[in-house]
Amino acid sequence: MKKFKSNGKLLLTGEYLILDGALSIALPCNYGQSLVFIKNNDKIINWKSFGSNNNLWFSALIESENLKLIETNDQSKAEWLIEILQKAKELSIDHPTLSGEFTSYLKFPNNWGLGSSSTLINNIAQFFNVDPFELHFKCSNGSGYDIACASIQQPITYRLANNHPEVKKIDWKPIFHKEIFFIHLNKKQNSKKEVIRYENLKINPSHIKEISDLSVEIIKCKSLNDFEKIIEQHENLISYCIKQDTVKEKYFSNCQGAIKSLGAWGGDFILATRKQLKYFEERGFKTILPFEKIIKLS
Repeated sequence: MKKFKSNGKLLLTGEYLILDGALSIALPCNYGQSLVFIKNNDKIINWKSFGSNNNLWFSALIESENLKLIETNDQSKAEWLIEILQKAKELSIDHPTLSGEFTSYLKFPNNWGLGSSSTLINNIAQFFNVDPFELHFKCSNGSGYDIACASIQQPITYRLANNHPEVKKIDWKPIFHKEIFFIHLNKKQNSKKEVIRYENLKINPSHIKEISDLSVEIIKCKSLNDFEKIIEQHENLISYCIKQDTVKEKYFSNCQGAIKSLGAWGGDFILATRKQLKYFEERGFKTILPFEKIIKLS
């Protein structure tokens, strides 16, 4: 039996501009995905994926030698899985046997957007003993920050320099962290489509530097009031760059305080401070997670 585990992620700063080299802050999460492999001699991959409520949400039978699909309950997910396995197999020099039972356990609801794909890629990379970034870039158009978060146990800065990931651990647990909350919007963004849309925009290099500078300011920030001012600046700048209204303008225009999008705009989680918490509670938002519950800290 072999076991692997990867962390989920949240992107605090940078959003789309991370693709163009903006210095960004990424936060590994306590929620993640695990993968268990039990070898047998059936020459078949018996893949099962279970959700956070222990429901079987995906299954597939695949020929282990040629990765040909036999049957599945979700054709598109099976094709995606086979693509990852094929790319990992091409990268591997160990050539591990694939005949056996693969069981994946997601530790957060599918619609949370914490990295069901990235944690899967990272687990498969561990199984094949290949570079997870190399596997990621063969399978995805994303920046790779989520892959960095998958195996690191504390907040990081992430930057693409000449398309090469630069990852640095940071001690980001601000003195006001108990005032920070993460709220799920009950929406879901397609990250791949968002990246394609962003790639059609022309971003001024000065804006990339501004976002990088704001990331540095957030790391150094010592007060909640200053933090809220910085995240508002960040929201307004990203809004200008991607030609979209901020999440506050779009959905919460009568909220008095600062709100920040995380990752692809319009879905998944947002960040709010305790000053705004009552606003969301009164509007029926059920998933409100405090900083220390969701963010992995050293």
